[in-house]
Amino acid sequence: MLIFFSELNILKSCYNSYRKQERSDNMPSNEPVVVDSTSIRPLINENESQIIFQRHCNYDRTNGGLITESVDHQYSIVTSFINELKNSLTLEELRNTYFLFDSSNTISRGDFKRCVETTNIAMNVIRKFFEENGIPLNHIINLNEDLNYNSSVRENKHLTEPKMFTDSTGYFEYLKEKHDGINKNFWIDFESDLSKEKRLELNSEGPDEIVNRVVRYVNVLQRYAKYFHSKFPNSRLIIWGGTHYDLISPLVKQKVLDYDKSDIVNVEYCGGLSFLIDESNDITINVNGITYPFDSQYSKQPHRRF
Repeated sequence: MLIFFSELNILKSCYNSYRKQERSDNMPSNEPVVVDSTSIRPLINENESQIIFQRHCNYDRTNGGLITESVDHQYSIVTSFINELKNSLTLEELRNTYFLFDSSNTISRGDFKRCVETTNIAMNVIRKFFEENGIPLNHIINLNEDLNYNSSVRENKHLTEPKMFTDSTGYFEYLKEKHDGINKNFWIDFESDLSKEKRLELNSEGPDEIVNRVVRYVNVLQRYAKYFHSKFPNSRLIIWGGTHYDLISPLVKQKVLDYDKSDIVNVEYCGGLSFLIDESNDITINVNGITYPFDSQYSKQPHRRF
C-alpha cells in the first residue's frame, strides 16, 4: 500500500511539474475547478472512516439564515447519502455505523450559524432514519448521553472562517481599506496572498496557515478514527463537518491539485469533499468523485500565533 501511494505521488509530482511548465509557457493559470457535492456519499467499508468537509448552504445576507432553496438542496444531498447507505448495507451493517457531526461556529448575522444549521440538517435526517430502522440513537455520537455534546452539532474552532475576521490584528481592515470594501479584489488579494508581507507584519492568518490548520485537524481526526475502531471493531465511522469555502478551496489548491494560490478553485454551496481512512489508517481524499493521495503531515511550528 505504501509503495502504491509513493508511486502515485511520484506520478502526480511529474505531472504537476509538466503542467506548471505548460502553464507558464501557454496560459496564465490552471483551469478553474468547482468543488461540488459529488463526494458527499458513502465511500467506506468496515473498519474504515470517512470525514466529510461540507461548505455551508447559501444564506440570506440580511438576517443570516439559510435560504429555502439551499435548505432543500441540503435535504436532497443527505437523503441521497442515506438512501445509498441503506441500499448498500445490510441492517446489521447499518447498526454498526456511527456518525459524529462537527461544525464551524461562525455566526452569519444575529444568532444564525450557517455551518451549524447546514450540519444540523444532516444530523436530523440521519437521526430520523435511525429511529425508523431501529438503529440505536447513541450511534450518532452527538446524542450519546455519556458524552458532553448536549445532543447537538459539535462546534469547534478548527473549521471556522479565516481568523482575520475575528483576530483584531487589523489585516481585515487593511484589505478593506485597500480595496474600498469587501469585493472581488479584496478576496483575490486575500486568497492569492498578495499582501503577505503586510499580513505577516500584522500577525494574521493567511491561506498557508489555513491549510495547516485544516490538516492539523484532519490529523487529529485520523488518530481519533484509529482509536475509535480499536474500541468498535467492524464498524463504519462517518464524521460530517460543516465549514467554509475559505478552508476547502486553499486545501484543494495546495494539497490536492498543486495549484498556485492565484488559481481558481470554487466551492458550491453545500458542496464538499471526503477524506477516506482505511483499515490500515492510511488516508486519501476524494474530490468531485476522484480519489487522490493525501499527505496529512503539517507544520508543527506554524507562524507565530497559528
